[in-house]
Amino acid sequence: MKNSLFVLIALWITTSCEDAINVDLPSPEARLVIDALLGFNENNGNPITVGQVKLTLTAPFLQEEIPPAENASVSIIDDQTGQIFELQENEPGVFSLGLPDIEFNKDYTLMVNYNNEVYTATQHLMSSSLIDNLEQGDDFLFDEDEETEVKVSFTDILGEPNHYLFSFGFGNFLVIEDEFFEDSQLTFSYFYENVDPGDLLTVTLFGIDKEFADYVSLALVQSGEDGGGPFATPPASVRGNIINTTNPKNFPFGYFALSEYDTKTITIE
Repeated sequence: MKNSLFVLIALWITTSCEDAINVDLPSPEARLVIDALLGFNENNGNPITVGQVKLTLTAPFLQEEIPPAENASVSIIDDQTGQIFELQENEPGVFSLGLPDIEFNKDYTLMVNYNNEVYTATQHLMSSSLIDNLEQGDDFLFDEDEETEVKVSFTDILGEPNHYLFSFGFGNFLVIEDEFFEDSQLTFSYFYENVDPGDLLTVTLFGIDKEFADYVSLALVQSGEDGGGPFATPPASVRGNIINTTNPKNFPFGYFALSEYDTKTITIE
């Protein structure tokens, strides 16, 4: 791929004053990408499960549009009871209808059937802490006129190593490990750009395991600052915990995770 880029650049330089030419770049075989994150919240005694299973295909180099993987079937199995929950497709490649009411201390298996091949992954629900407080601050990193500080406080789950995923909206995510604040409260600042007074900002905290934390960290590095976070296909796709049980060599990209979450909002002054 790098050699193709050098050829493309050289051709552009030598023909910049001539007619444009087309260069055929190699198109690797498309692979399935499965992004599946289900969230659980106690919701004041009325538990809810939200999330989606999103199926896409890896796209050729320089193709901006990511094609959905259509004509698939998706289900989630409660491994304890054997009950199968068939999910419904609410838009091409996106399944968010028919989700089970997930519970702690149970294993759940995601099963995707696509092009006569079966993809599976098994996970259990990870606990999360609560967001203790959100408040607007006055500090900034580089530009006082462009940045807005939001201070986030939460308390680590006691007695065990923990990993957390924060979503700040606008495709911005942060992975945190409790190594340096174990069993105590942490307050940190997040700086938003180009938000205005009256804007409503939403911060969500997910409890995740080490494997998903490693996956998200790598996906964030590869997707770049404007890459849409770990749930968009990064430039170099990242393998996760999903396997192809029919044809192991045709492995998918993406991840299946079950996370308890907490959400708070703040209105910018």
